[in-house]
Amino acid sequence: MGTEISHYRTIVLGATFTGLGAALEDTDGTLVIERTALVGHEFINSFNPGRGWNDTPLSTSGASLREELRERGILSDDGLVHLPALAPVLYNRIYESGLRVFLLTEVLHVEEKHDYVEVTIHHASGRSVVRADRLIDTRTKAVMDADKTARRINAMLLYVGETPLDAVMPDAFVVPDAETEIVKGKLGGELILKLAIGNEDDWVQARSNLNRVWTDRTGEWLDWRICAVATCFEIEMAACSSSGEGRIQRLTSAAYCNPLEAYEAGIEATGRKVS
Repeated sequence: MGTEISHYRTIVLGATFTGLGAALEDTDGTLVIERTALVGHEFINSFNPGRGWNDTPLSTSGASLREELRERGILSDDGLVHLPALAPVLYNRIYESGLRVFLLTEVLHVEEKHDYVEVTIHHASGRSVVRADRLIDTRTKAVMDADKTARRINAMLLYVGETPLDAVMPDAFVVPDAETEIVKGKLGGELILKLAIGNEDDWVQARSNLNRVWTDRTGEWLDWRICAVATCFEIEMAACSSSGEGRIQRLTSAAYCNPLEAYEAGIEATGRKVS
């Protein structure tokens, strides 16, 4: 006797903000598959807080998330966010909702059949097959290099100087032959350095470029240190959805301006409207 194949209304690839936005609207009928043990990693682990948090039209679900982030002191009224604190909020929502999430699970094959989508996966329990009426792919992995308009490697910075931080808080980082940006987090002294890299740069080349740029810093930046480097690249691309035809929809979460906008894109994929 063969093993019965689980069938869901929706399978979501990637425990991203977009993926969880869609999945949490239908927890009983959705399975989320994530190859890492991380959630929201396309923003959190790339050290990309995004922009325009207060400009995103929100549904009831999205407004609830934003309000929780403000109540917990994670998001300020002017749109500054403490990125590391976002993940526990998402994990808690997954736990409280009972949403099925397969972490540390590799997707081996996706095939669209006549009346369902079949996904072959591999995790600690071995190889298996799951099916769904439709599939939403929110992974950055599925994005072709030609669709990316920019890539960045980002780093968290730490101030180690003796002068009070309020008196020396810099707002620009200028190094010859490098495209950089400084972004502030919600906490005092929380700065993120963003460095543009080429579409073909791998991790070795990207980190080498970051080290070179940081070594060449001068002036007030000599009192700062890199305390952490992002574990995935920030990707910039035009936010778009694949055609509504067929049972597979692609919504790249990293393409949106901020985590809330990405979350709303997932909600909209379920047919809910923002206010």
